[in-house]
Amino acid sequence: MVRRSRAGPDLPETNRNRQASLLTRIFHRQMQQPLRAIRVAIVVVSAFALAVGWYDTVTGLREAERDAMERLRIQAIIQARAAGEAVEGAIGRFDVALRMLQLGGLESAARFPVQGRIVTAAMSSDLLLQAFVVGSDGYLAYSSLGEAPRNFLGDREYFRALAASDDDRLFISRPVIGRLTRKWSIQLVRAMRRNGRFDGVVALAVSPEVWSRKLLRFGVHPLDTLTLLDGDGHVLLRTLDGNEHLGKQAPAEREYRLYPERREGHYVAHASLDGVLRMYGWTRLSSGLVMLSGIALEPALEPIRALRSRTVMSGVVSSGLFVFVIAALLIALRRYERAVQRLGEREEHYRSLLEHMAEGLVVLDAENRIVSVNPAFSAITGFGRSEVMQRPVSMLSNGRTLDHVMTELSDPSGSGHWEGDFDGVRPGGEGYTGHAVISSLRDANGAVRHRVALITDVTERRRRDDEIWRQANFDRLTGLPNRALLTDRLESMLRHARRQRSGVAVLFIDLDRFKPVNDEFGHDVGDLLLRQVARRLQGVFRDEDTVARIGGDEFVAAMQGEDCAAGSERAAAEVVAQLSQPFFVEDRRLLVGCSVGIACFPADGDSAESLVNAADRAMYRAKNGGRGRWSR
Repeated sequence: MVRRSRAGPDLPETNRNRQASLLTRIFHRQMQQPLRAIRVAIVVVSAFALAVGWYDTVTGLREAERDAMERLRIQAIIQARAAGEAVEGAIGRFDVALRMLQLGGLESAARFPVQGRIVTAAMSSDLLLQAFVVGSDGYLAYSSLGEAPRNFLGDREYFRALAASDDDRLFISRPVIGRLTRKWSIQLVRAMRRNGRFDGVVALAVSPEVWSRKLLRFGVHPLDTLTLLDGDGHVLLRTLDGNEHLGKQAPAEREYRLYPERREGHYVAHASLDGVLRMYGWTRLSSGLVMLSGIALEPALEPIRALRSRTVMSGVVSSGLFVFVIAALLIALRRYERAVQRLGEREEHYRSLLEHMAEGLVVLDAENRIVSVNPAFSAITGFGRSEVMQRPVSMLSNGRTLDHVMTELSDPSGSGHWEGDFDGVRPGGEGYTGHAVISSLRDANGAVRHRVALITDVTERRRRDDEIWRQANFDRLTGLPNRALLTDRLESMLRHARRQRSGVAVLFIDLDRFKPVNDEFGHDVGDLLLRQVARRLQGVFRDEDTVARIGGDEFVAAMQGEDCAAGSERAAAEVVAQLSQPFFVEDRRLLVGCSVGIACFPADGDSAESLVNAADRAMYRAKNGGRGRWSR
């Protein structure tokens, strides 16, 4: 990772939080019209029911496509972040190799072959094309490829830029065709300065084709693409047809070019390189490069469009029958993959000791006292170097988390490695969630000489993870579990019931006369009524039971126990009684009532889906029997 030098180790680094909305809104409405015989003579009523059904169908399809686009937006940004972290890690490894060449060359030019062999041995042979050195006169002084003809490289952009600048910085070139390798390469270059004077450059030539292939694991569809661009929008890497587009420049109207101060964003556009319509998510790396993730919309939206075609065809067939209006909207809630694989290999221990890295680095002695920290440590914890030197590492933790870790690491039979979260505390008493990776460094006799810890502030990341989990598993209006969480808990109950030979009961609860409330008083009153219904239902059932809202005015309760049949009937009667009582919403007295259907395991089904469907059918029997009652 390329980072600017800091003024001093005691000044905390300003945290730059990348805020990205990881909110996933997956909300499909499902309405099932009761099966009832419709008299052929009542043409107007049938036409009205058909019109309502078509309106709800079209509205649901539009919402599904909007939800799909939102999921693709979040997926594109997450893929860009993950690929960006992998690229940053690779750049960091290349920079370590360059600094080795740089330091070796400043000691003696004769060390270039030795250092070059070390660098090439440590790197993937297909990724690293060559390591080379250009003297201050612009001529090639060393190449890991071996003897080479006299080659003038002083006209290269990187040579001119570093020769004219006094900054000690990493220069990443646009793709060029190497004069020795005759292959496309990206050159990562650092200047050598002897006594303050420019003394040439050390460089690594990296294959963009091989580097692009390493990013293919992030893709889902062959038309999806990951593209690495420089600050001016020139293509450095591209996973799709990369060699055809190397060095080409993205249009000037792209937002990552228009707004260099932005850290990330998204847009939908036809690709300027291949014309494919994609959802793009981009993030700006600390090195100034831009990682762009493009998800092709045509294959990504194909399931949604296929669903639309099937639904329209089903509606046409149902309209042709004209006796029954059957609207069956099947909802498939897809679990959002919240687990984003952490990418990038851990740096080697010797490279972890470098000062210029994003993670806080702490070196401990054998007694677990702090002997060295880097500037990022101060930025994360708020402690300066002088405040922590020779003090126990447990001072960083609010509680005994790090004490327990040190005890575990001191066990000779252990692995000597620990990774996990801890409760951190800053000098003013402010708490935060830290993530630490701690490894023990042993001498030749196996005794611990030092321990190295990498510390990251993951407070915001853990908060977002928790928020995304709640949105994916709980109904936003009532706070009750949604269908996904209900299914998960119900399957858990069924597994327990099979082991203990006990029972599980499912109650399907559908409100009566709820639609007139919405039509007369509006959806705001209807939402308030649904919240009150949810509270009453929670009062009926036990803490170990699950009460969920699965859509509209439909609720499902799951119970387990030895005598589920009798218990579910008592609960159903209590639900009918409770929901038959008046509700008071904004000074209005509302009467709705409900119909309840009961299904029990194993008599009525042996899976979550079959039990819910059986309870649904029982609810319709209760509703057809006069409403305000329950049925099995």
